[in-house]
Formats: sequence, structure tokens, C-alpha cells
Amino acid sequence: MRVVTAVLTSRLRRLPAYLLATGLLVTGFSMDPALASGSQGGGAVELLAEFRDSDDQLSSLFEGAGIHADMGGRASIFAQRDGVRYALVIFPIRGSIRAERIGKPYCRGRLLTPERARYETELSQKVSDRLVSVHLFKIWQSRGQIGSTEVRTQNLAGAGHAVSLCRAPEDEVKSAPTVIGEADITAARIAVADASFQTEDFATAARRYRDLYEDTNDAAILVKEVISMLQAGDLDAGFERDEVLQNRLEEVADADLLERYEDAMSKAVNAYLSAAP
Repeated sequence: MRVVTAVLTSRLRRLPAYLLATGLLVTGFSMDPALASGSQGGGAVELLAEFRDSDDQLSSLFEGAGIHADMGGRASIFAQRDGVRYALVIFPIRGSIRAERIGKPYCRGRLLTPERARYETELSQKVSDRLVSVHLFKIWQSRGQIGSTEVRTQNLAGAGHAVSLCRAPEDEVKSAPTVIGEADITAARIAVADASFQTEDFATAARRYRDLYEDTNDAAILVKEVISMLQAGDLDAGFERDEVLQNRLEEVADADLLERYEDAMSKAVNAYLSAAP
């Protein structure tokens, strides 16, 4: 692979890695067609490795950095040099969407690689539920802030992929806290249970609310559990659980939730009486 313009020649090879990256961001980069066509059968990691290793400047910048396989047939690599963060990513191109719309946010997100690694370690140690982990990670990722960023995106002719190279000063990169508190986990568990309810998977919602109630002893969670059981059609179990709820209803201050409970209970009683012999 050769840099597109002739400006980057032996003069650039004598510059520090961070200046080499600046040159690439300004002038762009390309891939040898033979290399691209020969990589079509390989995965994103292999293709990104070939792309990096085919250019002395990129090899120097990302020397010693491992390539990470990301979801969706993508791959990324990260480096820190002289107070500047760099990321190089590769991703498949499908349909008519512009490569920049995928590459820019993807590459910027990988500038948080060190913090991401710490957060993912926290997740693996404290959360075993995959859906809860996904919910927490999306929230954490959305709270990251990256200021001044330079991004360059280029299609790889014949490879069906595009690459983005980006950089940002260290002090322009700020992530959300990487330590997960119990309140964060509980809020995520409630959100996941609520999502199950919204998609009318009432049995799953009831189970998740039951687990939450046992851990939190929150009367509002118990109300949601009873509603879910009734909505699932498990009327006998719902009425039995409601006996526990009756002693705690006065603790629930959410008027909308109580209205939902009254409506669900009224419909369940009517259904129960209609089915009686």
C-alpha cells in the first residue's frame, strides 16, 4: 500500500509517528488493488492487519498494538503516542450508506479503548446477565465525550470494506466512570425488565421483576410483577402474588403505576369470572 500523494515520501519517514498519522489524515491513504482482492476471503482482523503492515507509517504508529475483532465483521486497533490517541478501524460497506457515517463514530468510539477495557472488565466481574450488560455498556458508551478529532475515511477498492483513521489529543478524551455501582446495575435490570414488558413478553418480565423484588424489596417492583403475571394470563399465580402486594400498596407513590395495576386487576377478575363454570 502506498500513500496517495507524493508529498509523503522519505521526508515523512523521518518524522515521529504522530506526525506521520497527521500526514495520512491530511493526504489520505489507499490499498494496493492486488492486496485488496486477495483479502476478500479473509476476516476483518486479517484485512486490517494487512492494511496496517503494508504501510511503514501505519506500522510504526501502531507498533505493538493488538487488533480487536468487533461485532458486525469489523476490526479496530488503538495506539497512544506523545499525548495523542489514534485508532484505525475497518468495516464492511453495504448498500448505499456513505462510509463516513459508519467510520467516523466507530473510529471515535475506539479512542476510548483503554477505558472500555476497564469497563468491560467491571461488567464481566459484576454482571452475568447478557442483556443487562449490553444495556449498561450502551449507556456508558453514550456518556463518553471526545472533543477535537481528526478523522479520515477511505473505501478500499475491491475489498468490500472501508477504513477510518482518527486521532484526538489525550486531554480531549473523557469517558464516563468505569466503576459500576449497585444502583447502576439495578436501574439496568429494571430497564431490561420493562423492555420485556413493552414487547409483551410478560412471563419473562414477571420473572425479572420477581428477582428484582427479592433483591430490592421495592414495593413498586412487586406491583410490576403482579401486573406482568396477570398480563401473561397466569391469573391464579397473579392473584396469589397480589395477596403479598396488598400489605404494601400504600408504599407505592407512582399514580400511573397504580392506575395500570387497577386496570390489569379489573380485567383479570373479569376474565377469571367469565371462565368460571
